[in-house]
Amino acid sequence: MVRVRDLADRDPARWWTATHHPFLDGARAGTLPASAFDRWLEQDRLFVETLARAWARVLTEAPAGDLPLLADGIDAFVAELAWFERVATERGLVISAVPLPAAAAYRAHLGCTAGQPYPVALATMWAVEAAYLEAWRTALPGASAYRVFVEHWTDDAFAAFVARLEAAADRALATASAAEVDAALDGLLATASHEAAFWAMTWTGKAGRGRRSA
Repeated sequence: MVRVRDLADRDPARWWTATHHPFLDGARAGTLPASAFDRWLEQDRLFVETLARAWARVLTEAPAGDLPLLADGIDAFVAELAWFERVATERGLVISAVPLPAAAAYRAHLGCTAGQPYPVALATMWAVEAAYLEAWRTALPGASAYRVFVEHWTDDAFAAFVARLEAAADRALATASAAEVDAALDGLLATASHEAAFWAMTWTGKAGRGRRSA
């Protein structure tokens, strides 16, 4: 039986670039510029909103047994949006920031993913969450300026959610057609590429929408 982790392992180099980056090294070592981190927060807030909407579309095609998982995910993403609002206020960020090109491309990818057959969509959505968790784990324990954020994105509740999602994606793939498995692989690897581009964007992208002036 094909599992989502098997699909990720078919291109380990691409998965590695999705989950390792100087941005994350900087969060761990304390060398990450505040401007780059704020840019990431602004862009990720936009991304999470799109993610919540994509999950809602996937839920409409989910088997009954997976409804609690997807509902929990949507609840978590809505709560994350509220958390982003609080952080943005504390850091003086422009929460209505326009998406940078890599973020816009990733959001478009999510929109396409949500319309795919359920096994394809769920495997791809697992890649989004698993890569995110693994990436932030490379930043543990986090420098003092970023530790609370690193802990937030690697906590036990999120890890448990990713594990539940992996099990559901494996179940979906167990009854998927060969064409769906191939599409799931394509979606998963495309997600890894988008993740890598997102780190690069926030590390080197334009800082034009950073802190608000007083």
